[in-house]
Amino acid sequence: MALPLALLVFVFPLLLGTALMDPDEGLHASIAQEMVERGHWITPTLLGKPFLDKPILYFWCEAFSLRLFGMHEAAVRLPGLMLGLLAALSTAIVAARIFNRRVGLIAGMFYATTVLPMALTQSPAHDVALVPWISLAIGFFWESQWAASRRARTCYTLAIGALLGLTCLAKGLVGIALVGVAYGSYLLLTRRLTWAICARALAAVAIAAFVAASWYLAMEAKNPGYLYYYFIQRHLLGFATSTQNHGTEPFWFYLPIVLAGGLPWIGFLPVTLRDAWSKRRAVARGEGTGNEAVITPHSTSRDADAIVLLLCWLCGCTLFLSASHSKLVTYIWPVFPPLAILSALGWGRLLDGSLTAPARVALGRAFRNMAWISPLVLPAVVVAVARTLDLHISPWGWLAVALAAVALWMPRWLGKDGRWEQALAASILAMGLQFAVIMTVVLPAVAIQFSARDLAVALNRSGRLPPRVLLMEERVASVIFYLTPELRAGVHPRQLESFGLDQLPQLSHAEPGTMVAISQRWLPAVAAHISLSGIPFQPAGKYRLYDAQRLK
Repeated sequence: MALPLALLVFVFPLLLGTALMDPDEGLHASIAQEMVERGHWITPTLLGKPFLDKPILYFWCEAFSLRLFGMHEAAVRLPGLMLGLLAALSTAIVAARIFNRRVGLIAGMFYATTVLPMALTQSPAHDVALVPWISLAIGFFWESQWAASRRARTCYTLAIGALLGLTCLAKGLVGIALVGVAYGSYLLLTRRLTWAICARALAAVAIAAFVAASWYLAMEAKNPGYLYYYFIQRHLLGFATSTQNHGTEPFWFYLPIVLAGGLPWIGFLPVTLRDAWSKRRAVARGEGTGNEAVITPHSTSRDADAIVLLLCWLCGCTLFLSASHSKLVTYIWPVFPPLAILSALGWGRLLDGSLTAPARVALGRAFRNMAWISPLVLPAVVVAVARTLDLHISPWGWLAVALAAVALWMPRWLGKDGRWEQALAASILAMGLQFAVIMTVVLPAVAIQFSARDLAVALNRSGRLPPRVLLMEERVASVIFYLTPELRAGVHPRQLESFGLDQLPQLSHAEPGTMVAISQRWLPAVAAHISLSGIPFQPAGKYRLYDAQRLK
């Protein structure tokens, strides 16, 4: 089951050829493209201008993919999808090492089909390059705690240092901070913090600094002041103040995102907690759990410690990120592996017969609720997106949505018959099917509205670029990516620029030959300021190209 699911979630999207979307996907693709074509492997640039807001790891991954496979959408998306697959695998590995292989397999599939990770893996967010390294680093910290030999602990420390170094190259210091919050709070709560553990942690951080320093120091040498900008302004001030663009969200911003983004499997998280509580009470009283021999403290202590670690990872990191003034949906991504593992643990114990009786009742109730609600979610989401963005979905598309929704009813009947393993497999595959339907039916229509591919095609057809092209209220990144190499080679920074509605009065001073590209969704807003009737334009897909000097 795991292989078909992986093909559906992480390979199938590469076959669709969906247009790159602005603002972020086109931006990152164009930067990686420029790395390949201009050889800017240290400083990310866009039209020759340094782009200093993101570290290098994800750009390197995209650039190597474009160099190997060519300048097309699949090559742009391949690194993110493979890193997403690696995040699912790392979740499975950590769960398997902490608990057992069955829990690991379920946890990996839960992570891959959880709403937020499944959706974000399709985006170009650099956080996708952060999740697997954080998961493996926390897993190796756990392994080092139980390692019997000094040599094993040393090897784990070296591996943790290398992984933390990769988190620095992916997103700066946030990876080290999240691992420290997760494992540090666990050590404090379980009273396991020792000087030896602190020494190993400091050694791992030193190794991480060595791994990441080569690029950061080279970046500072080429762009003096970069280290202050990135670590002080972006990191420190971004965390402590509202100076960044994303600094206005409330403290509770991530709570609904975790609850909704954790669907559908977050509904089984209480099952694991109920099971752990029942086992703890049984141990305290010396009683049985309703389905097995008496549970002893020795048989539950390590599992109890593991649950504490996962809760510290989930709750501690959520609280830490909530305390930051700078918040984005993608920042909370690293808390979904522990959510998947905790949700999978209850199912693993059900299937191996060790789930307590109260927890079995809770799991059955949660499964029935999911079976009733899930089939309604997909049609509701598609209808909402179609109405909001004014999308046209064909009758065949609606048929696919209906069939995918019907498929979600099937696991309910398996659960009623007590065939829990088949019910779980059917539920996971049904989630993958929903995802495939959205990627096939909805995403291409959305991409058309948020991509400038049409404009680039029209400019390529003309064989030359106007002296200036102003894009109304849109970034220029995907235009650059889709231009022919000949046109792209001659573009200078002012030749393609974004242009806001508040700048319309400045068009009277535009230089001759300047063209304004206005997409269909911005035409009403522009028409509220300038009468467009009777003004000639060149059609370019969803765009209209106007002579700037006529828009007065």
